[in-house]
Amino acid sequence: MPSIHLERFAYAPDGVFGRLTLPDGEKLYTVERPWLSNKPFESCIPDGVYELQKRVSPVVDRTSGGEFAEGWEVTNVPEREYIMLHVANWPEDVEGCIGIGRDYAVLGGRNAVTDSRASFRKLMRSLEGVDSWDLVITGYHMEYP
Repeated sequence: MPSIHLERFAYAPDGVFGRLTLPDGEKLYTVERPWLSNKPFESCIPDGVYELQKRVSPVVDRTSGGEFAEGWEVTNVPEREYIMLHVANWPEDVEGCIGIGRDYAVLGGRNAVTDSRASFRKLMRSLEGVDSWDLVITGYHMEYP
C-alpha cells in the first residue's frame, strides 16, 4: 500500500505540530491537540502506522465550507475512531483529528498552521486515485554530527 509520512516536530502545551510529506514530495504542516494519553476527541494519536480510508464526513463538509463531503479517516487507532484529516489552523479546531496547513507559524503568541483550506485542497488532489494509504507517524529525531 502506498504511504505518506507525518513527522511531528513540536510538542507544545497547546498542541502538536508536524510535517506531512505527500506522494509528490511536497510538504504540508499539521496541527493536533496535545498528547492526553490517547483520550478520544481530546488527544493526538500515538506514533505508529495507520490506514487512511476515504469516507463521507460531516466534519470535513463543515470545515471545508461545503467544498468537500469526503475526506480521509485515520483508521486502526487503538481505542479511537472518527479521526479525520481536515481544515484547521489552531489546536482547538480539532477534536482528536489532524488539521492541515501550508506552514507552521506563531501567530499572536500562539502556535498554528496557515492557509488550511488551500492546503486541504492540495492534500485531496495529491491522494486522488488510490483507495487507501498508510499514514506513518513518527517523532522528530535530531541527528548530531
